[in-house]
Amino acid sequence: MKKILFVLLTAISLSSCSQLGALLVEPSTFETVSALKEVLNSSSFRAIKQLKQVSDNGAMSLLPEEIQPVLRTLGTLGLGEEVTQVTKSIERASGIVAAESGLIIKDAIGELKFGDAVSVVLGGENAATQVLRQAMYGSVKKRYSSRLDAELGKTEANKYWPMAAAAYNMFNKNDVDSSLSDFLAERSVDALFLTMGKQETEIRRDPGSLGKAVVTKVFDYYSKKK
Repeated sequence: MKKILFVLLTAISLSSCSQLGALLVEPSTFETVSALKEVLNSSSFRAIKQLKQVSDNGAMSLLPEEIQPVLRTLGTLGLGEEVTQVTKSIERASGIVAAESGLIIKDAIGELKFGDAVSVVLGGENAATQVLRQAMYGSVKKRYSSRLDAELGKTEANKYWPMAAAAYNMFNKNDVDSSLSDFLAERSVDALFLTMGKQETEIRRDPGSLGKAVVTKVFDYYSKKK
């Protein structure tokens, strides 16, 4: 009887160890990269949704506080109508780009290569976002700028923006870009990556919240390896 109990306990113990081992199986490189891209896709979706809510407040919320007095000054010089055209044009163009941001950033994530995916998982709270930023900042900004330029080109916004930028740059150390589309693209991409980083941090705190088995497996495994 004792022998039978011993055999049963041993079998149960081995079964439990086997199940635990299965839970802690090291993820493959493909799984690790897939998990990181899932995190980035989710982070970008949340970030774009949040930023769109901000942009819905109007074009002026997209401009630095320092430039607003310049635009008001131009208004006092008899260019009030032109200033209104600029802000309305920015509003329309930015709304279009905001709607397309999901596709722009999704393409960028799809093209992303991770030299060492494990180190990114074990990295800082926004490590994946930083990898994407370093690899794709220039190309993402260029796509934003090109799309904005096409929309703003349908208006007279580009005609009056250099005037406002030049007036600002005369009295300030930190120059703003004389190209309206480049200026807005840079601010949009900076805001996007900053917000994405914050969303990534939230996901890392609770990987299971995404409901993606590969994300849970990868982050649970490496959290136990730290």
